[in-house]
Amino acid sequence: MSQAKKKILFHLPIPIDFGSYNGTQGRVFGMIKYFRDRKDFFEIDAVGGNKFGIVDWGLAQRQEILKFVDNIFVYEGDRNLVDFFYTRIQSLYYQKILKQQLPVDSDYFAPPGYLKYIRNLISRKNYDFVWINNLDYANLAAEKTSEATRIIDMHDITSRFRLVRKNIPGFEKLKFDYESNFKREVKLINKFDTVIIDAQDEREILSSHLPATKLHLVPTLIEGLIYGSNIVPYQSREFNYDLLFVGANNQPNKDGLKFFLNSVFPEIVRRKPNTRFVIAGNIVGAIKIDASFKENVDCLGYVPDLAEIYFKSRVAICPLITGAGTKFKLVEAMAYAMPIVATKISASALSLIDGVNAFVTDDPKVYAEQILCLLNQPELAQKISQEVAKTFENEHSSSAVYSKLDEIFGISTS
Repeated sequence: MSQAKKKILFHLPIPIDFGSYNGTQGRVFGMIKYFRDRKDFFEIDAVGGNKFGIVDWGLAQRQEILKFVDNIFVYEGDRNLVDFFYTRIQSLYYQKILKQQLPVDSDYFAPPGYLKYIRNLISRKNYDFVWINNLDYANLAAEKTSEATRIIDMHDITSRFRLVRKNIPGFEKLKFDYESNFKREVKLINKFDTVIIDAQDEREILSSHLPATKLHLVPTLIEGLIYGSNIVPYQSREFNYDLLFVGANNQPNKDGLKFFLNSVFPEIVRRKPNTRFVIAGNIVGAIKIDASFKENVDCLGYVPDLAEIYFKSRVAICPLITGAGTKFKLVEAMAYAMPIVATKISASALSLIDGVNAFVTDDPKVYAEQILCLLNQPELAQKISQEVAKTFENEHSSSAVYSKLDEIFGISTS
């Protein structure tokens, strides 16, 4: 007997850029790919909103998203002056007058017009599930207005992200009380029936504040997105580079690369002068490479297809010293079975265990030593590659992620 299709309203916090699969883009796209692959079990309506003065959801993007969902509804917030003034007053009050960041439970991203639009959809369409992405938009469905099961996918613990943002230009002068905001965040997400996170350390933080039945760890899906090639065994690869860093132009990446280039890389080059380090992503426009490393570092900038770079690099590094949440670059490296050397804050969201399926340290000297061991001992690098491939398959592959989502939605594909 076939199962009745479940009707889902899936909130899109940003328009999907089908050429970019990092961060929120990758997280959301992985989920809608799941719905497309499970189309026999679901009817999916997607909903997003255009900000005042900024039309994000154009015709081309709406047509692209319809390849994955049944319907797309767009709230034309850019036409609503009430929403515009509602949000601007909040911004003025908190950021200009109080000199602090917006509270994490603010409804800045869910102004009255958008809230009414969502509630009308829910009342008209009789959904089984309403899925909200990102705590910023939690107020769109925090209050129960129907029998639908309300799901929030956190992406990150927002209080932690805001705490990190204090070090970013433009926010450094704004106060932020982590403890009080974390309590407000927990209170808000507890209104939902199901809370989804994508990081191991976030589960540890939230597990004492939420019922175990409500909290679900669902890793970000990347297999089948950027990762579609057959994995070449590590020992059979032809390497052009020794080290690889992939990153966008943001403060954690800038701080991490500065730490690596100043405190780790000089020791590596001193002991292995022919080391080649490749940097991919638009982070290259924000960093300066010392002239003494000119022969060692290649700055590629934006690379449309990273697969070749991953397969041609011996070791992936993630030397971030600030930041929160899952580092997408690490999940990518795991997908390509690359040996990884990461800092503790970089690896904390994932099942990376020092000396088992990766090397994890904050000590610059140890960081350099671990990289050199991987470069000088091919059998060690091969062993770590095999172990991290197993971890990826068990936790991040489509079969592993789909199984967790199937359980949440109560469907059986057997």
